[in-house]
Amino acid sequence: MMTGAGLHMGISIRTTFRTMVLVVCLFFAASPVFAASTPWIGDAHAAARMMTAVRATGSAGQLDAALQIRLAPGWHAYWRSPGDAGFPPSIDWSGSQNLKSAAIYWSAPKRFRLDGLITQGYEKNVVLPIAVTMRQPGGPVLLHALVHYAACKDICVPYTAAFTLRLPAGLATPGARAPLIAQAWTRIPGSLTDAGLSLASVIVSPKGGPGAELSVSLRSQSAIEAPDMFVEGTLGPTPGSPKIQLGGTGHRAVLSVFLADSKPSAVAGRPLTFTVEANGQAATFSAVPVLGEMPRIAGGFDPLIILIALLGGLILNVMPCVLPVLSLKLFGLAEAKGQALREFRRSLIATAAGVMASFLVIALALVLLKAAGAAIGWGIQFQQPWFLGAMAVVTSLFAASLWEWVPIGVPGFVGALGVGPKKHLAAFLTGVLASVLAASCTAPFIGTAVGFALARGPMTIIGIFTALGLGMALPYLVVAALPRLVGWLPKPGAWMVRLQVVLGFLLLGTAMWLVWVISAVVSPNAAIITGVVLGIFLLVLFLRQQKRLLKRWRPALTGLAVGLGLSAGILPGLIQQSVAAPAVSTIWQPFDEARIPGFVARNRVVFVDITAAWCLICKVNALTVLERSPVAPALRAADVTAMRGDWTRPSPVITAYLERFDRYGVPLDVVYGPGAPRGIVLPSLLTPGVVMDALRRAGGR
Repeated sequence: MMTGAGLHMGISIRTTFRTMVLVVCLFFAASPVFAASTPWIGDAHAAARMMTAVRATGSAGQLDAALQIRLAPGWHAYWRSPGDAGFPPSIDWSGSQNLKSAAIYWSAPKRFRLDGLITQGYEKNVVLPIAVTMRQPGGPVLLHALVHYAACKDICVPYTAAFTLRLPAGLATPGARAPLIAQAWTRIPGSLTDAGLSLASVIVSPKGGPGAELSVSLRSQSAIEAPDMFVEGTLGPTPGSPKIQLGGTGHRAVLSVFLADSKPSAVAGRPLTFTVEANGQAATFSAVPVLGEMPRIAGGFDPLIILIALLGGLILNVMPCVLPVLSLKLFGLAEAKGQALREFRRSLIATAAGVMASFLVIALALVLLKAAGAAIGWGIQFQQPWFLGAMAVVTSLFAASLWEWVPIGVPGFVGALGVGPKKHLAAFLTGVLASVLAASCTAPFIGTAVGFALARGPMTIIGIFTALGLGMALPYLVVAALPRLVGWLPKPGAWMVRLQVVLGFLLLGTAMWLVWVISAVVSPNAAIITGVVLGIFLLVLFLRQQKRLLKRWRPALTGLAVGLGLSAGILPGLIQQSVAAPAVSTIWQPFDEARIPGFVARNRVVFVDITAAWCLICKVNALTVLERSPVAPALRAADVTAMRGDWTRPSPVITAYLERFDRYGVPLDVVYGPGAPRGIVLPSLLTPGVVMDALRRAGGR
């Protein structure tokens, strides 16, 4: 048994040991963190940490650090110019060792409105790069940073966080946060030249009452998309969102803001700082406004963009996406050759009308979707199961019509209006079908025209899409005007019957392709069910036209066919979508834009391919270029990372990525690397030479 003295000694030893452990823990807690990142300091609404891109100081005399602020949904922190309320993050470096200077760099902000006040800042997760310069290059560094910032939602909360980071001397190997800091540097505004812009004028003019209008005129070699502007140095309240004028093909833009309680004479001659955003890039510059009249740009669009849209629509006639219905066009010409000249021309004009009407409907749908705030793009209807099912039924119906299993007739009320015969309706529907299938392709000039249209107002969208439709309908109109152009076709005869059968199978192949797309958009089970229903639908149409069947069965078969057709059209939309497992590939990694700066920082080349299962040009690019030598071996190289993004289904992430490159459809191929950190955008139709040249340029070779 332990005596009282022995028990007292044991308690004393344990107490002494615990005290020593506590002292050691407090010592380490008060000591500088010996790492490239500090812990988070804050709460559930906002927290911050300090980090460096390297684990040691190296010999350069400079190193990259960053302040990262994490914000809860709905909360925001402030920019260097916070606006009408709040205060920006600030850092006190007192107590740091071997520190000469530390400069914070600011990415372009967002604009917030609350109770009539305009503020400028960041939300979600912001990383502010810091350029640290050492007094003694190569020596160890001790960073003491006392950070003050504010986070706001309905109320504003001030935060203070003290960080300590120590970096030893030695080789500057990248830390775990190096990719995050590298990505933050890519978001820092550069010069106007870096953003592909040039400054034409900065003018301040009177604006009725105690206010002025400040206008900045910019020019660019490419179309200016989604511009925005922030102004620093004004005397009155913070300016709101700019009023934007885009001229011609978008190569000129005037951004104007209202300066409340500011006389033009007080603003003129006063140096101001501007941060502008356009085409996914930002630039910061200083300028001195001069008195003058606000520059005006004629609205609408000039003849050049109309010509581009016409050429794009014309080229759509020979793109792979339209080839499945080329059979209907050729057969329509051959059949029309035996008609009277007037009927021949009416048939061609009906097809042209179907094309133009389809493009007008697409334009109106895009205008409504844009007004509702939905993500819009070229070919987005192929992401919808109901559309794929309906198109599969329509193409099957056209195939059955060519096999003379079912006539495409004119409804009674249409005939009562004096509309032409059923052949004209069939010609009209041929134009509709060709146009709708064409919307899955991004042909040359299409991207420019559609990108210009979708970034602008309703009338511009309708005008550009009308020009696209006119371009696609142009061959029919030319042949209608010059019917002798079809003189090379053989005379109608028995060969047309055999051709009808062949062309019907080609259209059936289009229906099977649409069912295959359903498997990618919805699920394989949905595709199987839709395919089976379509098969029964065609079987019923075949039985319905058999003369040996009693007439009393035909109404029942007609009703059954209608039911099956409707079922095949709506079934894909009713079946729940399932996420398919990613395909195993030795080349392609899933698209992740956030990882690209990290790869580039490690001198790797990144090839991004945005594709979709319903995009036939994407398949052509893959089969003829990306999966063949010399491109395929180049993508397998040790210093190349290949990423593939799938836009088969709606994806806000991929849609936003497309819009940053002024693209509203697929394919999109971009090559990044040390020689092209902002990316090299490739044309829609790839060639091995174009891809290999881009890989060399991105690699800095």
